Amino acid sequence: MHAAAAYGTAMLDARHPDPARRDLTRARAWINEAIAISTILPDPAERAFKLGFDRNGLALIELRQGRLDAALTLVESAIELAGELGERHRQHRMVLLANRAQLLAALGRTKEALEDYGAAIALDPAFPDQYLERGNLLFKLGRHEEAGADFEQAMRLGPPLPEAYYNRAELYAVRGQTEAALADLGRVIDLDPAYLDAYVNRAGLLAGCERDEEARADVEAGLRLAPGNPYLLTVLGQLETAAGHHAEAEAALEQAMERAPGLVAVWASRGALRYATGDLEGAVDDLTHAIELHSQPDLYTNRAIALRALGRHAEAEADDHRAAKAADGSIGI
Repeated sequence: MHAAAAYGTAMLDARHPDPARRDLTRARAWINEAIAISTILPDPAERAFKLGFDRNGLALIELRQGRLDAALTLVESAIELAGELGERHRQHRMVLLANRAQLLAALGRTKEALEDYGAAIALDPAFPDQYLERGNLLFKLGRHEEAGADFEQAMRLGPPLPEAYYNRAELYAVRGQTEAALADLGRVIDLDPAYLDAYVNRAGLLAGCERDEEARADVEAGLRLAPGNPYLLTVLGQLETAAGHHAEAEAALEQAMERAPGLVAVWASRGALRYATGDLEGAVDDLTHAIELHSQPDLYTNRAIALRALGRHAEAEADDHRAAKAADGSIGI
């Protein structure tokens, strides 16, 4: 009971939903106490189970402190202990395998991560979380069909999960299925009206479809949740530019730039604003900075337009060529 109480107290500190209220130093002290007690439990099976449980808790603390290798070592030691339990505690083994998969994925060891997700799912095929996590990894790997199948399986097996609909919306957006993406994002907001990223993504998609009034409503709703959010301010800047409200657009984009100077979209958006106001050199400068942050075909295309307006035709043609190569995957984007 003392070991369980120490573990639970550690997790209250390590897992608090408000990151500002987590105390990882105190959590580490409590989890070390739990481990010390578990180490002296007299029953071998109980000791293996409880010690593995506690080491998994310490792995979370290591992860939260950015020590992925230490976290992986702890989870692997917990999996080794679970091997002493035979067929008992299948869900415990499933959780450990899923946790190791997350760590392996974070370390770039994707093949091993997928194998662990598969093993975790085999232990309990009715548990939705592992499908969701594996779907996220498959999506990052560009294996969209498999990712979509995992997201939908998670939806079928569990209660309505905002994350599953949000992730499928991202998948739809990448495929160009905008209406399907908007429908899923609407479902996310229905399930969790405080899901900020859903407002961000839906506002961006709506602005791209020139559904500006709906986009503005989402921007305003999102900014009520997170005043100063740079992604929403960027969309607001785009909307104000489209409406011809150049001063308001400039103010919104300046705020976004102050909060997220490495955000590609805000530099691209200010480049568009400067082009709209006749500041062609400024537009080229902003688009060049956006390209330096993360080159994309549309950035080259837009810079080519500004360069051509300046009479710099050779540079514009070079950018058109870069845009074509980027679009077919010949250069990194």
